Amino acid sequence: MKKNNLLILICCIYSLFVSCDPDNLLDNNDLDNSSNETELASDYDWDAGNATTISLNNNNITSGSDAVTIAGSIATITKAGYYIVNGTLTNGQLIVAVDSGIVKIQFDGVNIANTTGSPFYIKKSSKTILFLADGSSNMISDASSYVSSEEPNAAIFSNSYLAITGNGSLTVKGNFNDAISTDDELIINNGTITATGKDDAIRGKNFLKVNGGTITATGGTGHALKSDNTDKAGYGYIKIDGGTLNLASSSADGIHAVKRVIINSGNLTISATGSQALHSDSLVFINDGTTIIKSSKEGIESPYIVINGGELNINATDDGFNSTFGNGGEAIDKSCLTINGGKTSVDVVKGDGLDSNGTGNMTGGTVVVHGPSSAPEVALDVNGDFKVTGGTMIASGPNSGNMIEGPATSSSQYSVLIKFGASSGQFGGPGGGTGTNQIAAGTIINIRDSSGNSLISFVPVRACYYVIFSSPLLKSGSTYTVYTGSTVTGETIWNGYYQNGTATGGTSRGTFTVSGKLTTVNLN
Repeated sequence: MKKNNLLILICCIYSLFVSCDPDNLLDNNDLDNSSNETELASDYDWDAGNATTISLNNNNITSGSDAVTIAGSIATITKAGYYIVNGTLTNGQLIVAVDSGIVKIQFDGVNIANTTGSPFYIKKSSKTILFLADGSSNMISDASSYVSSEEPNAAIFSNSYLAITGNGSLTVKGNFNDAISTDDELIINNGTITATGKDDAIRGKNFLKVNGGTITATGGTGHALKSDNTDKAGYGYIKIDGGTLNLASSSADGIHAVKRVIINSGNLTISATGSQALHSDSLVFINDGTTIIKSSKEGIESPYIVINGGELNINATDDGFNSTFGNGGEAIDKSCLTINGGKTSVDVVKGDGLDSNGTGNMTGGTVVVHGPSSAPEVALDVNGDFKVTGGTMIASGPNSGNMIEGPATSSSQYSVLIKFGASSGQFGGPGGGTGTNQIAAGTIINIRDSSGNSLISFVPVRACYYVIFSSPLLKSGSTYTVYTGSTVTGETIWNGYYQNGTATGGTSRGTFTVSGKLTTVNLN
């Protein structure tokens, strides 16, 4: 496990060095978090034969062990070991208070509510591992107001390391603040977990790691997933190594980390209508998996964003990608957006598709951008150079006058910027007009070589005035014809990109010859 994590980390660091100026990078110590993860395979071993049973019956608790102290409707585990908890507390609390050692607790049909505070409080332990018994349904629900303003402040709250595993389900309602929160490390290894918080849904201060399971996390005024340790180097990160995650927040971010967000695997669906789907104050890496951002104000925001693989679909009302240090304006900062592989689709209503206040790089993969419907926003907005050395990019956008830009002329790969209706003055200045030569939404735009072979077919989701196309298929000195309204057969369609297939018919809009790294073409 540690070997794989280390390899992934090395690849992440390498991708930054080859893509951005090394002088722009954060301290490498901030990147190296492998030594902070103390997760062991043995953590998830379970020994039922040595387990102590804690039975809950309304507000009555029974246990046959001196390792469990019972005071009314409060049960306190005082020794390391194995524990099985079952039954219901309508107003009670389960506490872990162990000076050292690992506490392993199995929930097997547990329902604990508390009308004055937190139902499950891990005050201290070396590690606490929460097992969800096979097929069991468990629920934890706290009060809407606490008697004490001191910790804990979540339905499940831990001062120390907490891991959750098993093949049962756990529903956590945080009516006061967070649903699940730790001031240390939090790992979700397995299980079906539904967490709803008045503030954050799931928070791991030092780090939050997801290995697997099915997680539904809904934030209230806060985030769906959060890690926020700013005090220690290497902490404050969220890592997704697997699982199915459904994340939502109407007011804050879907995923929020002060240091890093790393997605190595998994299937994520995120809705964050009021903020960013993924936000990091430092770094976002997507190495694999499927990430679907159903809705967001901004899709992904961070100073450094690196897409190495996987499938990523972004729907946003503002920017799809926003690589920035938050300074705003057109000044070039040290931020960087890098796409090295994978399949990325961006659909923005009002903002920029790919936005970087610094630089941008594309070395491989496929990128499809459905730009906004109106100026001044554009499909590609990079304050510095956006260099393309590999991969396929297709992007469309509105009449934004001199704001329209394509890949940098310093790129090693050839690109073309095709403007429709330019000869009728539709690109005369910012804002432009509605024009009659725009390409209607749903119209196939097709580029063919001199032999009639199709290089690209693309369908914009909203009316557009220009298309950017970058591909290793474009050759210097070669002539191509642009068609609209073609018919494509035998194709595979991915977010408007018609892969393979044969294009026939349509209206010829004109020809162009690749004359430089970026060829700008004005067509009627």
